[in-house]
Amino acid sequence: MSREHFIDALVVGAGFGGIYTLYSLLNEGLTAKAIDTAGDVGGTWYWNRYPGALSDTWSHLYRYSFDDDLLRNYPWRRWYLTQPEILDYLRHVVERYNLRSHMQFNTKMNTATWNDQTKRWKVECATGDIFHVKYLFTALGLLVRAKLPDFPGIDTFKGEINHTSAWNPSINLENKRVGVVGVGSSGVQTVTAIASKVKSLHVFIRRPQYSVPSGNRDVTPEEHATIKRDLPQIWRNARSSAWAMGTPEPYRNLMSLSPEDREALLEDLWQAGNGFQFMFGGACDVVTDEVANEEVCRFIRKKIAGIVRDPHKREILTPKEPYARRPLCDDGYYEQFNRDNVFAVDVMKHPITEVTPHGLRTDDGTIHELDVIIFATGFDGVDGSYSTVDIIGRDGQKLYDSWKPTGPITYIGVSTHGFPNLLLVNGPQMAFANIPVATETNIEFIMDLVRRAEATSKRTGSQCEIEATQEAQRTWTQTCQDLAERTAFQKVPSWLFGKNIAGKAVSVPFFFGGMGRFRAALADIKAKGYEGFESPLGPLRLQGRL
Repeated sequence: MSREHFIDALVVGAGFGGIYTLYSLLNEGLTAKAIDTAGDVGGTWYWNRYPGALSDTWSHLYRYSFDDDLLRNYPWRRWYLTQPEILDYLRHVVERYNLRSHMQFNTKMNTATWNDQTKRWKVECATGDIFHVKYLFTALGLLVRAKLPDFPGIDTFKGEINHTSAWNPSINLENKRVGVVGVGSSGVQTVTAIASKVKSLHVFIRRPQYSVPSGNRDVTPEEHATIKRDLPQIWRNARSSAWAMGTPEPYRNLMSLSPEDREALLEDLWQAGNGFQFMFGGACDVVTDEVANEEVCRFIRKKIAGIVRDPHKREILTPKEPYARRPLCDDGYYEQFNRDNVFAVDVMKHPITEVTPHGLRTDDGTIHELDVIIFATGFDGVDGSYSTVDIIGRDGQKLYDSWKPTGPITYIGVSTHGFPNLLLVNGPQMAFANIPVATETNIEFIMDLVRRAEATSKRTGSQCEIEATQEAQRTWTQTCQDLAERTAFQKVPSWLFGKNIAGKAVSVPFFFGGMGRFRAALADIKAKGYEGFESPLGPLRLQGRL
């Protein structure tokens, strides 16, 4: 049964971005609602409930900062938050600000269509709900659309199959023969969490990854007191830093140090833990200088050699590529392979050819007998979530279709030409940085745009449209590409560029210039009268500015 809603704004998604967007809209006095396909809030942290799921950002920075009391006093026990803790936190935020009455779950947006006469979006949902809104906010998430393998015979398997992004929490892995396919972040965490519980664990590895210790432990009372005292400065530093992770970001070059000092520095970073700190906290050129990158690779390979005793397993686990994926950290991943019940399977050498009723077959003819298969095969990241919905802008143009040939094109990750008042929350080509800090930066700028649009509409009596110019989004996209080309990130097949999805255009879906530079760019755009935005309403067009 169709139900129609006439409100100012609709937020699609109820994760970190969607929650803060809804809060901001209501705080501004606008009528708004948030919908989500899931059964509750959480976004990524609602779906990814696999064993060992953990944030790799320090707990005092993996949260909102807009409420000082919430920031200071919501408790955390360890340096990293587990998935249940993050989900509890987001639920707490929703209850604290009475947002739940403005949310609707189990509601999938099918189609959103812009009407150039009414200047409204018509959003049609699988539930039959239809929303007519001035502003459409897409908080669809960066890692939502799972990359599902298409192995022949997958329907014949007599055991249980799980993907880490759609975990069945009732599954019992104890004394089971388990296979994990994939060793990205979710695979590494899952292996570490379940190795001691299962009868046997076969880890199917196509591209081994570099992972360093997380350094996760209880936060001491003294550390709590110091962090609480310094929180304002910690957050100021994060916002003006490159990655907004709270870790040091020195300006020295790694190879400017003597061999002895380099080794001591890397050892200190290894002992301290944290993936981002290891990649960026010792030197500024690990992802921009090939020699420095190889020096870090050498160090981690040596660590793997010192941890993994079995030479066959060690060979399969040792990466040969540059250290250029999203940095990983773990709580003893490599150590698990010293267990007699844990096996490393090289599926680069012998690919998986099919799923059989009893396990996985590789091309050397081996059938690895399993009771449970866990696919930790990652995501169609960033813009992949937009492929699941039809967003139709001016002149019937479909958003994802316009992105397909070259990858996503936006202006500062917020707006795209031809789609008025479509506001992307943590959209493609946003800053590559800690999500809560990036989210607040993103939403605060968008709300500035909305306030300006609302004021202009009241002054003129006509709906003001927020829309990027073609030139602005071309220039921004080129800036993102230029920055990425200076790094080693593009040298490995990674979800960061869509290289993990067959047939997908390789693109640059992040701004790799750092959070501080990103915020400076937003401030400059605002100071110049929101340069790069336009309105097609005649008298509101002011030299390409809103």
